[in-house]
Amino acid sequence: MSYSKNIILFSALYISLIVGFLFNENLNYGSYYDWINVYVPPIKDFSNNFYYTLVNFDTYGQRHSPVYLIVLSFFYKFGLDLDIIRFLHLHLCLILIFLFYNCLKLRFQNINKSTLQLLSMFIFLSPTFRSLSIWPDSRLPGLIIFVLSIYFFLKFLKKNDYPKIINAWLSAFTLILSAYISPNFSLFAFFTYFFFLKHLEIKNFCLLIFFSLILSIPMFYYIF
Repeated sequence: MSYSKNIILFSALYISLIVGFLFNENLNYGSYYDWINVYVPPIKDFSNNFYYTLVNFDTYGQRHSPVYLIVLSFFYKFGLDLDIIRFLHLHLCLILIFLFYNCLKLRFQNINKSTLQLLSMFIFLSPTFRSLSIWPDSRLPGLIIFVLSIYFFLKFLKKNDYPKIINAWLSAFTLILSAYISPNFSLFAFFTYFFFLKHLEIKNFCLLIFFSLILSIPMFYYIF
């Protein structure tokens, strides 16, 4: 498929997502109710009394991190309507498609770029992607930053000069950030740090571990 046809297809899929937003599409059936009953209350409470809501966040029955809800609460506190916040969130989620495409380009350099573009646009067809784009949830923003971590990790594996170290640090930083938003991504540290140990000098690896532990302190403090 040519580049121009891919642009037309992307535009059509993007418009379908906007139409879904306007008609309150809810393909996985749970996202709308999660947004109304689970996410909106703490967003409003964070905007009114941040410290109390943070300390008592466990009382909301949430199984996700409060970080993304805190970000959304700032928008709400500054006077943005919840539907405008949803609309901004939807466009943030589009970043996932572009990041995934760039990861495919790094991993499959012998495959035609138009084919990789087409593969990346399959994300538009995912009921979970569509639902969690239309009804904000921390999993997609966490996934976006996690895919960015994968992008730097793939660059780390391909580079043999000084940027190799930079890409390792960027991959570690974005992985930790993704775990703050969606904690399940923290498990991938066992995989990536194994490769860091194999390909980095021991001094650089120890510095990376120390850096990661420092960044993780707020999370451990909050949990315990």
